[in-house]
Amino acid sequence: MVLHRPSRLFGLSLLLQLGQGKADTVVVPSCPKDTEPVANDFQSFSIEFSYFPDFTGNKSHPNEFSRTMLGNLKDITGVAPVIRVGGTTQDRSEYRPNQKETIRNIFEDPDDDQPIRTYFGPGFFESYEALGDFPYTHGLNFNASIAQEASSAIAACKTIKTSNLHLYELGNEINMEPSRYRPADYSMADYIRDWNHRSTSIATAYRKACGRPFPGMLAPSFIMPSFHVSESKPWTVEGIYANGYDKANLTREIGIHHYMQVNEPPQLPPATRLEQVLMNHTNIVEALAPHIQRAKKLDYLDHPYILSEINSIAKQGRNGESNVFGDALWLVDFSLWAAEHNIRRLNFHQGTSYRYASWQPILNKGIAPTTKPPYYGQIMVATALGRSENMRISNIPLSTHTDAAYALFDNTKLSKLVVLNMKAFNSTSGADSRSSQEYKFKVPEHLRSAKVQRLIAPGSDVEKDVTFGGVSYDYELEKGNAVVVDDMEESVGIEDGVLSITLPDSSAVLLTLN
Repeated sequence: MVLHRPSRLFGLSLLLQLGQGKADTVVVPSCPKDTEPVANDFQSFSIEFSYFPDFTGNKSHPNEFSRTMLGNLKDITGVAPVIRVGGTTQDRSEYRPNQKETIRNIFEDPDDDQPIRTYFGPGFFESYEALGDFPYTHGLNFNASIAQEASSAIAACKTIKTSNLHLYELGNEINMEPSRYRPADYSMADYIRDWNHRSTSIATAYRKACGRPFPGMLAPSFIMPSFHVSESKPWTVEGIYANGYDKANLTREIGIHHYMQVNEPPQLPPATRLEQVLMNHTNIVEALAPHIQRAKKLDYLDHPYILSEINSIAKQGRNGESNVFGDALWLVDFSLWAAEHNIRRLNFHQGTSYRYASWQPILNKGIAPTTKPPYYGQIMVATALGRSENMRISNIPLSTHTDAAYALFDNTKLSKLVVLNMKAFNSTSGADSRSSQEYKFKVPEHLRSAKVQRLIAPGSDVEKDVTFGGVSYDYELEKGNAVVVDDMEESVGIEDGVLSITLPDSSAVLLTLN
């Protein structure tokens, strides 16, 4: 349901007249022949293990806000996002079959982002059924005993609907400081033997207790790049598979974690790093290059290569950098570049009160439920991909690191364009100082017009007043349901095969071609 509210947006027509930069006409490339169609569940999620019940609630009291936020994406693409339940606290968790509480988190300091220990009981698994039918990957603690790991896996299979239990995951980022949980001389070879023994034991226990085939593993859940491991003897995904990892062939998806930077000193001011690291197409291309190369090297395994935990800034994000509109622009550019290069899925990591989260699910630490800017980036990407099962993407090369554009082809036919102007604009500068940039694209001459849907906010530094296509998903309006706040539909004509569109700085647009 889409509700209508009076417009609260600034004057877009005025913005488009201010300081307009001109551009040469760029030819849109033809449909790529060497890429796979983008999956409808490409935009998916990862939720921190210790906070999973916050996001879902339970059967009697489901979290309706989360249900709406996930449902919006499902309505757009026609497919439910895949949800991985894991993260750092996955390897700090312990399943207690007799525990009455759904979950009990132990904090060293109440202000810490994450607990140092998580105890969960049978009620935890009810969270998997609270929001309806979504495919889930259940995380297992690599530091627990095999008996404890098997107990958690069996409890999951006996509680979660078979169709909703997507995969299991054994361990989280063990390549990052393995000595934190193992002896100082714990090697990659030790890890291979350890994982192989544990995973086959869990699969055997599962088959015996659950009476059906084991669904498989998401593995190895390494973080690449690792910001802490010495590069003298790096663990590599290629290396573990080449040296006997997963001899039982339990892997179904190759899951790798990725962050653009980490929230720890020394670091640049948030606004500076937002512009240099996130709102920077060149940096995004360079960041994804190792994943693209690795996926090609591992193609012989015939497993999808996914970024199973991904977000902007590691260590739960950073205020002024991960929780502002500029992050949404990064998310769009990053997602489309990854999709073009056959990264199968992105699971954007979430947690209660995490700075980079797409939404805050409950009142926590004084932060009320709220929709955050990254969510709007996900809505835009989902809308661009739509329900087509044959959507392919090709980057349209532009000349500066703050510009990016993509052509989307449905069954080889040019269907949509996405254009981003990531030049930073601070809302405190005043709307009258916001410049804009014109973009021109050469498209097939039979095309006559394009529907315009803008991703826009008062500036790259804001946390509120974000819209896509004139629609708000803010919790404060209708608890995440779509609300039209600017119902003036926009379109642009195409003359002699040239489409011209103007974007204010720090904004993006989806053009659906007619």
